[in-house]
Parts: sequence; C-alpha cells; structure tokens
Amino acid sequence: FGFRRTPFVRETPVEALYRSRAHKEALARLRYVAENPLFMALGGESGVGKSTTLRALKHELDAARFDVIYIGLTNPSTVGFFEALLAALHVEIPYRPSCARRLASEVLLERFRSQQRIPVLLIDEVQGFSIQLLEAIRGLMNYDCDSFSPFSLVLTGSDEFRQRLPMRALQALAGRLHIRFHLTGLRPEETVHYVEHQLRTVGAEREVFTRPALQRLHEVSAGIPRHINHLATLALMAAAGTDT
Repeated sequence: FGFRRTPFVRETPVEALYRSRAHKEALARLRYVAENPLFMALGGESGVGKSTTLRALKHELDAARFDVIYIGLTNPSTVGFFEALLAALHVEIPYRPSCARRLASEVLLERFRSQQRIPVLLIDEVQGFSIQLLEAIRGLMNYDCDSFSPFSLVLTGSDEFRQRLPMRALQALAGRLHIRFHLTGLRPEETVHYVEHQLRTVGAEREVFTRPALQRLHEVSAGIPRHINHLATLALMAAAGTDT
C-alpha cells in the first residue's frame, strides 16, 4: 500500500491522533480540570479512547505549569498504589508501607507550594480498584477543610466504574467529583473520517477502503476505535495476502 509506517497502532504520534467531537469535548474538560485544579471521572467502554485522550492531555499541558503524573495499574493493593505514586513522584518509598499514603499526600502539597506547578494525577483503569483503595484516594482530596486542592485528579475507568459510583460505599468519592464525562464510540461518519485520517497519516495516496467496507466496519466495531483498528488491520493483511 506504500505506507510510511504501520497504521492503526497504539504508537501513533500524539500529533497524528484523530479527535472526534466527543474526544474534543473530553479533552476540553480535562484541560479545565488541570488548570483549576479540580477532580474528574472519565468513563467509557473499553477501547473507546480514554487512555489516548489522557496521552493527548499530557502532550498539551505546559510542563512549566503542570507536573503530570500517570498511574496505570490493574487491581493494585492500597499500599501498592501509593508506592507506585511515590515512585512516579520520584520519591523514595518508605521502609514502613503504612507511611506511603501520608508521605504521598505531603509530597503533593510540598510540590505545589514550592514549585508552583500544579500536579495533575491521571489514574487509569480504576474499574478494578477496591472500595478501600478508592476511599484512600478520596482521602488524598482532603486538604485544609476543603478550602483548596494542591493537585488535579482524573479517575479513568470502563463502564463498570460508572456503575459502581452510585454505591453507598462510594458516595463520598462521587460527591467530590466536580466533572463527569462519558466517552462513546464514533458515529458512522466519524468512523469513515477516522479510518481515512489514520491512512493519510501513514502516507496513503489512494482510496484503500470502499464506502461499503467502511460502513460494514462501523457496524461490526460499533464505532469503538480499538475494534476499528483491529478489524482494519485484519482487512489490510487479508488484502495484502491476496494482492487485492
């Protein structure tokens, strides 16, 4: 096909990412949360582009104003999470695991006061977090009787996380969230634009997918970018194998 690099892969440069209307809206809210700072929950079906949107946010934020900290753990323990947070903050993990949470809270406050850079915590894959851990994260939000926050916080998870938020055990956490946004799949015309955009960014100079093929691709993928990537790659491999 004459591509300069492989299309439909996770390693797509941030500058070449396709942004649907929903992704633009999500990114605008994320920037607002980072700048103020506030707390936000970003949800959506697996593969819809939540982590990609976080990557775009990190790329756009001015490093002189923001200290972006990304945590992407699956089902961590409470201690494991706070040790990972300290590692991301480049702070030595204490000998006593029970001190990790308190130390993380102190470091975030110190960073804000001494550097005047807003820490932006991007916590991904929270749908698997225990209630105990989510409550511990909520505890990070409590500073000086809620008169201010020294950091921005974004909790990102699949639909399971959104379904858990109304639970009585998580009401306190849900009440602290200033913004909630739910990402959805691409609309039919956006799927067409997405595929064409992906191909243009790798050097395609001619039509690769017919309109009926793109329509079918949308129907099967439900407009979920991860599914589109997988199916489009399989189609390209099949076409290359048959020289069609």
